[in-house]
Amino acid sequence: MTSSLNFSSYIFECCCGERFNNVGAASVCKKCRNYSMWGYTKYVINTETDEVVYGVMPTEEEEAAAEAAATKRWEEEAREFAEMIEAQEERRIAAQVEWDAARAAERAAILEDQLWDLQERLMQ
Repeated sequence: MTSSLNFSSYIFECCCGERFNNVGAASVCKKCRNYSMWGYTKYVINTETDEVVYGVMPTEEEEAAAEAAATKRWEEEAREFAEMIEAQEERRIAAQVEWDAARAAERAAILEDQLWDLQERLMQ
């Protein structure tokens, strides 16, 4: 079975590297929010002609500034994510300690009941 998709028609590339078959879709690429240093689709290139068909190609200075800002933003996001994971682990451990304490209290109550029952049988 042959595929009906013609991948050679995906000639429009947004700034994050995703390929599309039309400029409109490439200009609103959702992956650019996460994978582009700009945080949005700054430009789209026709890969057959290397022509910018949407937006403006950034200067080297703009690109360097955007890369520095993106690096800072991504480091902050990574730090926040690590803090979130750490807090989640702390909550999990606290819940486990609470669970273990409740089970220990239940076992102690059962043992106390058994001792009372034993004492009652011995006193008869």
